[in-house]
Amino acid sequence: MPPPPAGRGRRGDGAVLTALPVGEPAAELTGREVRRLVRRAEAALADTTVWSRLGSALDAATTTGVLVAVLGGVLASLREDIAARPPASGGVLSGAATGTLLGLVAVAAAVLVLDRLGPVSATPAAAAWWLPLPASRRALLRGELVRLTAGCAVVGAGLGLVGALLGEATPSSVAGGIAAGAVAGAGLAAATSVLQARGGAGRAGPVAGTVLVASATVAAVLATAAARGVLDAPAHGLSLGGGGWAPLVLVPLVAALGVAADRGLPRLRTGELRVLGGTAAYAGASVLSLDTRDLGRALAGRRERAPRRPWTFAAVRSPWQALVAADLATLVRGRWQAGQVLVGIALPVVACRTQGLNQLPVVVWLTFLVGWTLVAVAAGHPSRQAQAAPAVDRLLPLGPAQVTWTRAVVPLAVAAVACTLTGLLVGLGSGAPGSWTALAAAGAAGWAAAAVRGAYRPELDWAGPVMATPMGAVPVGVAATLLQGLDVALVASVPLLVALLVGGAPSASLVGVQLLWALAVGSGGIALTARRRSKAG
Repeated sequence: MPPPPAGRGRRGDGAVLTALPVGEPAAELTGREVRRLVRRAEAALADTTVWSRLGSALDAATTTGVLVAVLGGVLASLREDIAARPPASGGVLSGAATGTLLGLVAVAAAVLVLDRLGPVSATPAAAAWWLPLPASRRALLRGELVRLTAGCAVVGAGLGLVGALLGEATPSSVAGGIAAGAVAGAGLAAATSVLQARGGAGRAGPVAGTVLVASATVAAVLATAAARGVLDAPAHGLSLGGGGWAPLVLVPLVAALGVAADRGLPRLRTGELRVLGGTAAYAGASVLSLDTRDLGRALAGRRERAPRRPWTFAAVRSPWQALVAADLATLVRGRWQAGQVLVGIALPVVACRTQGLNQLPVVVWLTFLVGWTLVAVAAGHPSRQAQAAPAVDRLLPLGPAQVTWTRAVVPLAVAAVACTLTGLLVGLGSGAPGSWTALAAAGAAGWAAAAVRGAYRPELDWAGPVMATPMGAVPVGVAATLLQGLDVALVASVPLLVALLVGGAPSASLVGVQLLWALAVGSGGIALTARRRSKAG
């Protein structure tokens, strides 16, 4: 039988053959050659052409350019609106100081994501085939490190552009902001990779989360104290893009970190790379399937905090009390929920105390929505855990409707505390702390319903019609599903928007309207969720 022909295999072979004389042993492949071999095999099996890839790249570039242009126009109109309005009282933080805080929050969030997903990882297929090969692990994983660094640099450049547009938006400041963001993003990727190589994977995330929560909380407290006249608030912030000198100074440091990260690749363990790769694949699949609940589970801590002592629940006498106690224990033992609540309380306070930003009632209202959405996400943690394991809701002698209503008890308590503290801190600097505290606390029922409704929202219907988007095919009713929970919160917060637009201290009648409206909307949202779950069985 004649030997098979040497050369490149045809499409469908599943491999690429190397041209070698018959009987001569194959030479040992290096890591770079293995990666090149895989790229050639993928190209041979792919159905796309060079022109289709160029078209996809052009579509992505066009979409990005349109988004940047729209964002620039919105920010420019906001600056003009702020300049045209008379200065509002209560603004004690400068825009630069608030921008520095937001930059610190963005850096801490990036470190959290990088620490949870790797930063360097290997997919299950790569861990099963690549890593056991006698090739250099450093060369095998170098491509992953380069892609990570490039991606972080692009994201950092985008954030730097947003920061520059929030400021003076001159050509030099925009260029400096983009360069500073790109260098900072690449530096974060390299630094976390070095820490991972030294056995510090999983340690940077808790530190970054602590910094994020502490910075937001301290900013809110200092702003409130400054509004009361107790101390002076910072009037300046940190600007890395000013003059363009900072990126040039940081480039050698980032390059040194990149070299150190590259040299540390051989020390990465196979088991750790496999676990991190599985987590990254899970997170990527969650993004592509538009499932934010699974994305949150992927980015959550690797292990739950062990309880210091067992809880006996001696006061529990009925099934609904047992369910409330279980939700409370789940929430207290969570790793990130308390920090999310603190950040959710701090964000609206900082927005109300920032000069210029406090002159835009709609923007302040949106900040309230963002902050209290974090509170609702934290309060809905037990319900999301139960949604992932449907058998939990069937352990007690309660119907689906009863379980749904009972699940709202803990979120209502959390939302009431968070909304009350937010209203109190906002009102302390306005001269009417009681009115603002009552108005904020009156809307807690809507946010509790949003937490439960968002946790039990149905899965996306991929069997129905889809529409083409730059990210691929998306179900037509994706917005109606993803916004379940947030829709209740938006409608229930309309009286708060009215109070911000009117200005001054909220009246007693407006507080009463807010309370009744939030109770009605929240009860309706939970009733709809309970009815859907009862029909589903």
